[in-house]
Amino acid sequence: MDTSTDIIPGQPLADDAALLAFARFLHDGVRPRRRTLWFVMLDRERRPLPVIVPIDDVPDAPEVLMVDNLGQAWHEILQDEPGASLLLMLERPGPAAASLDDLAWRAALDSAAAGHGLRLAAFFLATADGVSTLTPGAC
Repeated sequence: MDTSTDIIPGQPLADDAALLAFARFLHDGVRPRRRTLWFVMLDRERRPLPVIVPIDDVPDAPEVLMVDNLGQAWHEILQDEPGASLLLMLERPGPAAASLDDLAWRAALDSAAAGHGLRLAAFFLATADGVSTLTPGAC
């Protein structure tokens, strides 16, 4: 899966390359002007569920209440989807290099998902320069 033409509805995002291709498909050509957190819920076979949620104007650094509410919402939505996971993408203006705030979002959302028994399949950072995997400790 190297291009958006390789995205086939209903097909599992079986590996890291497929997850990245899907994130690039979502972000295609965007020049972010504000922070947006995207989340895509994946079933146990890593097929995207039919809802993709963008949350606009997220703060630079994660806020405890917002993160807790997201974890609770994910839990409630996915409680009847055993083995489900999440694909998250933080989209923001600025340079492609991960910032301390980006890493704080990654850590906070990792913790929120784990606290509700959910797994992050992938976490991406999207800027005008493109999409890359946001790896813990990448600064």
